[in-house]
Amino acid sequence: MQYRKVISSIFLFLWLVSCLIDAGQNLRSPSVTVDTGPIIGVIKGKSVMFLGIPYASPPVGDLRWRSPQIMPSWKEPLDATQPGAHCPQTRHQDASNEDCLTINVYTPSLKSEEPLPVLFWIHGGGYRTGTGAYYSSRNINNPAELVDPKLWNRQGVILVTLNYRLGALGFLAHDALDGSQGVNYGLLDIVAGLKWVNRNIETFGGDKSRLTIIGSSAGGNAVQTLMVMPQAEGLFSAAISQSGYGTTVLPRTRHVGALYGSPSAENFSKAILERAIDASSDGLLAEDLRALTANQLVNANDGLHYPIVDGITLPEEPGILFRQGKQHSVPYMSGGSTYDGSSYKAEMGLSPDTLLASTEPYADAVRVLYEIEKATYAPEVKQLFGDLRYVLPSRYTTQQMNRVNQPGYLYMLSYIPPSEREHWRGAPHSWQKRPLFRDKGIPIINNMRQYMVNLVKTGNPNSIGLPDWPSVAAGKVPWMMFGDEPKVKLDVWQEKLDLLQSVYEHRIHPLVPK
Repeated sequence: MQYRKVISSIFLFLWLVSCLIDAGQNLRSPSVTVDTGPIIGVIKGKSVMFLGIPYASPPVGDLRWRSPQIMPSWKEPLDATQPGAHCPQTRHQDASNEDCLTINVYTPSLKSEEPLPVLFWIHGGGYRTGTGAYYSSRNINNPAELVDPKLWNRQGVILVTLNYRLGALGFLAHDALDGSQGVNYGLLDIVAGLKWVNRNIETFGGDKSRLTIIGSSAGGNAVQTLMVMPQAEGLFSAAISQSGYGTTVLPRTRHVGALYGSPSAENFSKAILERAIDASSDGLLAEDLRALTANQLVNANDGLHYPIVDGITLPEEPGILFRQGKQHSVPYMSGGSTYDGSSYKAEMGLSPDTLLASTEPYADAVRVLYEIEKATYAPEVKQLFGDLRYVLPSRYTTQQMNRVNQPGYLYMLSYIPPSEREHWRGAPHSWQKRPLFRDKGIPIINNMRQYMVNLVKTGNPNSIGLPDWPSVAAGKVPWMMFGDEPKVKLDVWQEKLDLLQSVYEHRIHPLVPK
C-alpha cells in the first residue's frame, strides 16, 4: 500500500513537471490564430511579440505597382518571432526585399481583463527609407527597446508597427501602369495594415474602437494624409502627427487640376525610370517596368520623395482638404520641434535658393524676419526650412479641426538635454520620437508620453496630475510647450508663422480662397 502511494506520488510529481514544462513552452512561444492562419510569437520581458506577420500578399511580379492584395491563408503555424524584410531602400539594401508587407504586434498580455487600446506607429524616412522594426541605420530603436514594458505596454497599450512600400516602388505615376485604384501604393499598404488590425486585433486582446495612428516626419505626413484619404475612413479613432508636412507642395497627375508650383507626377516618375535604365522610358510597357530590379529603382530615386495627388487615394493636398473640412472626424494632435530644420541638407535635393524662391511673393519679408543674408545651409535658413515644412503644417491642420467639430491639440517640443544646451540651436527634427520609444527617464518626455497615452485611451490627452491642455479654438491657438515642464502658451511664433501661412495660402488660393 505504501509502495503504491510512493509510485502515485512519483507519477503525480512527473505529471506536474510535465505541465510546468508545457506551460513554460507556451509562455515562451505564445500562439494565436489570425484570419489567415495560426502564428507563433515570442515573449521578451513583459511584452508578447508577434513579428513579421504578412498583412498582404507580396507585391512582386504582376502585383508590383498594384494595390495590396489579401494574403492567402496558411495551415501550418507561421513563425512570427522575427521582423520581416525591410522594403527596398538605400539604407538597408542588404536586408531588404520586395516581399516586405509585414506587421508587428507588441502586447502586454493576450489575456487582459478588458480589450486594450491600440497605438499604430507609422515609421518615417522621407518615404524612401525606414522600417517598422528598426528606426535608423544604427538600429537606435530596436524592437526590444521599442516595446519597453515601462513605456507603452506598461501603460496597457498594444503597439503595432508595419512596413510599407517606399520610393518609386511605393509611389509612381506612369502611363504604362494601371492607376485606376490610385498610384500611392505605399499609402494603400498602410490602409491595408489598418484593415488587418481592425480584423485581427481582438485576437491579441485589443480594442479596435480605440485605435490611434501616430507617426513622425514622413510618418507624421502619412498621418495627415490618412486623415483625408477616403480609403482610411472609419479605420482609426484618433491621430497624432509629429512633424508632419501636410502643407508641402506635392506632385500631381494630369488627371487632377493643375496648381501653381506643383510638379508633374508623370514627369517626376519618368525621370526616376530613366535614371534606372539610363535611357528614355517612352514606349515602355508595364512588363518592361516590372522587369527592372528593385535595386535599379531604389538607386535611381534622387532627393525627396512624396505622395502624389492622384484624385483617387489622395484627392488633393492634405492641407487643402483640412481647410475644406474634408478630414476624418476624430480627435487630432499635432506638433513640431523648435529646430525641426536640423534635418535640412544638400542631399534632399532642395537648394537654399529654391527654398527661398518658394516663399515668393513674401521672400523679402521672410529674409528680414529670419535674418537671412545669403542662400546657404546656415542655421537661419535651416530654421526657415523647419518652420515652413514642419511647424506651420502642425499649426495649420490643427486649426482646421473645428470644421469637423473635433478637438485639435497643438504642441511644440522645446526641451534640450542639459548636456546639449550649449550645442543645439533647439530641439532637432525627429528627436521627439526617440525618447518617446526609449526609457531615458526624462520627466518632460514622460509627461508628453502620458498625454499621448491618455489620447489613445480616451480621445482626450488630459488627466489628473497633468497641466490642462486646451484644444485649439476659433481665434485662439494654445500650444502645449514641452520644455523643462509642460506649459501652455498662446500664439507661439505668431509673426513668423502668420507670414509663412500667407506664403502657403498665396500658393493654394485658387482652390481655397482666403
